[in-house]
Amino acid sequence: MNANSKSLTIVNGASATAFHARSALVALAILAVVAVGALASLWAASFFLYASLRLNPLHAGFLGWSDALLAWLHGQLPSAGRRLAGAALLGVLAAVGGPAIGLYTLWESTGRRRLYGSARFASEAEIRTAGLL
Repeated sequence: MNANSKSLTIVNGASATAFHARSALVALAILAVVAVGALASLWAASFFLYASLRLNPLHAGFLGWSDALLAWLHGQLPSAGRRLAGAALLGVLAAVGGPAIGLYTLWESTGRRRLYGSARFASEAEIRTAGLL
């Protein structure tokens, strides 16, 4: 049997059912993360829109931004287009970009060894140990 023609359904001796169950759980977890990110983006966009309209942003719900968008589309809020776009952009950046940057900084600070090493000056003790002084 050719190594390239082996089935990918059996991984490390696990059965095909366990592999598919794990794949389904990973897909559901990713879908849940995307749904939570979308809800957080909607709430943050509503928060920023209420703040730009000089209303109490703590009263913003999940549908505040979408209600304002529909009102703008029907001509009830003629001058709110820029505020809606800015609130949507800030909402997505705050809800998705913030956690992404946080995860990146955690991943970056895990103590991985640098590819080319890390440059620093040698201490006097290290110079004496090397016999250079």
